[in-house]
Amino acid sequence: MALSRPAIAELLALLQAPVTAFDCGTLCAPGNGGVPVCCNSAQVLPVLYKAELALLQKRSKLWRKHVPTGADAHLRDQARGCDVFAVCKGHQHCEREHRSLACRTFPFEPYLDHDGVFVGIVFAFDQAHLCPLITSEHAISPQFVQQCCAMWRRMFELDADERAFYAGCSRTLRRQFGRRGESIPVFTEHGVRALPTARRRGPRSQTDGTRARACTKL
Repeated sequence: MALSRPAIAELLALLQAPVTAFDCGTLCAPGNGGVPVCCNSAQVLPVLYKAELALLQKRSKLWRKHVPTGADAHLRDQARGCDVFAVCKGHQHCEREHRSLACRTFPFEPYLDHDGVFVGIVFAFDQAHLCPLITSEHAISPQFVQQCCAMWRRMFELDADERAFYAGCSRTLRRQFGRRGESIPVFTEHGVRALPTARRRGPRSQTDGTRARACTKL
């Protein structure tokens, strides 16, 4: 089920906290022509929900639709029906109140366990070669983690297709970490947890009807 504009507005309102207590763009911008990696569409092309772009364009002139061409043309084949590529005016003209969900959550994504239960957020490790925050030891804001967890939990209540999509991403992550024999660092409201890639046998504790207590990300 495609997300509606009111649903997108609700999700955006949940995400207000910055990822760190400092401007993390200072880590990558000096070696990237003064532009933070996540604000450079040539390196990280924003993907928005169609309803999200429509909502943000109604609120501001910050965003416009973008059709990948040239070396990026293959991205069009990877886009889902609910997605649209978009670009903004750039970091020097950022309107923080009109940032997209992708902007507000970068460089994290949700992590769901073997049963498809949301447990926390994890770094988007495929961006590790671009975002130095992923490989650094800088502290991630607990408020950011809490808000991301609240947003993804609500997202999955609103759209079962998004839950299924990210459950697939989590399976891929488990295979990648499993081949290296490593546990997955997941950020939760209660701290960072190292989760095994193999399913644990035996009873599993559940603190509420929504998620398992073990979780990680960022």
